[in-house]
Amino acid sequence: MKELLDLIFAFKFKELFFAPTENGLIKFFRYAFVGGIAFVVDFATYTLVCQAGSSWQITALATTAGFVTGIITNFILSKKFVFQEKSSAKSGYGEFIGYVLIGLVGFGLNMLLMYLATEMLSVNRYAAKIIVAIIVLVYNYLARKIILYTPSRKTEGK
Repeated sequence: MKELLDLIFAFKFKELFFAPTENGLIKFFRYAFVGGIAFVVDFATYTLVCQAGSSWQITALATTAGFVTGIITNFILSKKFVFQEKSSAKSGYGEFIGYVLIGLVGFGLNMLLMYLATEMLSVNRYAAKIIVAIIVLVYNYLARKIILYTPSRKTEGK
């Protein structure tokens, strides 16, 4: 925590965003920052599509369109700023597929939580989108970190 706060308060943005690090808090900070940018793209797309109507089907379409634009933005920026280490996937294509598969689980979680919030709990759909995005951000980071970017632990001599 101290290293992250030192970088922020010293305005050392180059080190904060670009320097290689194994510090989990710095990586999560970067992921949250990248996720924030991807969320703006997602939310802007979502809001644009929501202008077509207020039915659940429009909300689902808007959520889908936002997801697609958001995940592409997130993958590109995460490779640059967050997960700079080599992926456990055998190729860049495999890495992208793994990233998308994890994202699809996140998307399912997103749709479920959006439905529960808007249809069952009557939460405003824009407020629900923000709350759900935070929950899914944490899931996506942890899943990608553990599944795609944790070095395999091969035992020596085997």
